[in-house]
Formats: sequence, structure tokens, C-alpha cells
Amino acid sequence: MKKSLLFLLITITVGISNNVKAQLFLGEAFFGLNMCQVDGDQMMGFYKKGVHAGVGVMTPVFQKRNFTIDLSLEVLFNQKGAEQDKKYDGSDIDPETGHPITGQYDLRLNYGEVPLMVYFTDKKFASVGVGASYARLMSLKEFEQGYETDVTLNSGEYSRDEFNILAEVKIRVWKRLKLAARYSYSMNPIRTRSFTDIEGVVKGPYDQYNNMFTLRLSYVFNEKLEDLKREEYHYQGDNPKFINKENERALKRMQRKTEREARRNK
Repeated sequence: MKKSLLFLLITITVGISNNVKAQLFLGEAFFGLNMCQVDGDQMMGFYKKGVHAGVGVMTPVFQKRNFTIDLSLEVLFNQKGAEQDKKYDGSDIDPETGHPITGQYDLRLNYGEVPLMVYFTDKKFASVGVGASYARLMSLKEFEQGYETDVTLNSGEYSRDEFNILAEVKIRVWKRLKLAARYSYSMNPIRTRSFTDIEGVVKGPYDQYNNMFTLRLSYVFNEKLEDLKREEYHYQGDNPKFINKENERALKRMQRKTEREARRNK
């Protein structure tokens, strides 16, 4: 899986480089923070933090005036899981492990993920996206009561394959840089497990699902900045004030270009 993910990353990166001047495909890079929990593990709260990083390509499939529909394919590294701080003083002992019961828990799941998204963009400023993804579990670690368990990638407790539904809201913050908030939820259980509470009562089995919010930045490599008009993404419409300022800036750019060419020709 790691070799396949690396090959796909290289392929997309090469595609981005080969299409620097083209607008059929736009190359993107992503970096952000995941806030995670696992539904069905008897703990609440998005306390687990993880890295979100990757690359992607986007292509427009429909455009009319200031409204566009784009398709996006990404290759991501996503850290997911769950975390809980100490809840008990440790005076009770787990009879199975011999460890003091503190309630501490830490689950670290590393995925290679490939999302396919559809984005609806208004005035090249705000986008809403929906889609789905396939994720492959690459590594994991689990800690209970502060001690690492014997659960491994190959021990069979966790599903290696995960399918997710995704929703996202994205805005342009500066030129090619965009800020997005994404939500994802696994459609298939990542694990089925029973629990023994502090009183020795067995509860379950429960299906567990990844539940995650992501705050991320995306940078579009080869988007044409001249297509972005100030009045479009500040919702100023046909306000002459902003149109005149844009015309003034364009005139100054032309003058500077003419001056540079004249200096080179001397």
C-alpha cells in the first residue's frame, strides 16, 4: 500500500508540473489539522489531533458566468483515532492485564486516503464540496491505561479498508491560497468490540466508526490570477469604485512591464 500511495503521489506531482500553463487540470497541495473521535468506543469528544497532508488535481466540468462545478481527486495522508485523559485514580487493578485502571486511552491510526470530490463554486470565492473516499490503514498503535496493547496492523481487530463520506466548505483567503473546513465519517465499521467497565460488566459488542473534522489550507499551483477580479470575490458587483481601481492597477502593471522591456533593449 505504501508503494502504491507513493507511486500515485509521484504521478500527480508530475502531472502538476506538466500542466503548469494549462487550465484543464489545476494542481493543489494540502496541509491541515484533523480533530478526531471514534464513535462506539464509549468516549466522547474530538480530542485526538492528527496531521492532514497531500496533493490533488482539479478539473472544471461546468462553467457559467461566475459559477463553476469542479471535480477533484486527492491523495492524502490522514492521522485519525481517539484519545481520553486519565479519569480514575488507579486504585483499582485490571484483572486481565494487572495494570491500574486510569481510564487513559490513545488510539493512533495512520491512513493513506484517496477522496473524489465535487465542488460548487460561486464567484471564484466560496465553494461547497461533497464526495467520498477510500482509505487504507497503514499503521496503528493503541494504548490502554497508559500501556501499549498487543493490537497490531496484522492482528485482525481493525479493518484495513475504510470508505468515507465527505462534506466541505472552502473560501479563498489570498490569491491561490484557500481555507477549508471538511467533515468525514466512515461508512463501514473500522472495528467491532466489547468493553468491560470498572465494575466488571461486559458491554457490547459495538461497531466503531471514524468521525473527523479537518481544518486545512490548500494552495492551487497553476490557477490564473488574472481571472480573479477584486469585485467578484468581495461581492462588490459592478461598483465603479472597484472597477476603476482594478483598471488603475492593470495600467500600472503595463507601464512597469514596458519600462522593464525598454531597459532590457538599451
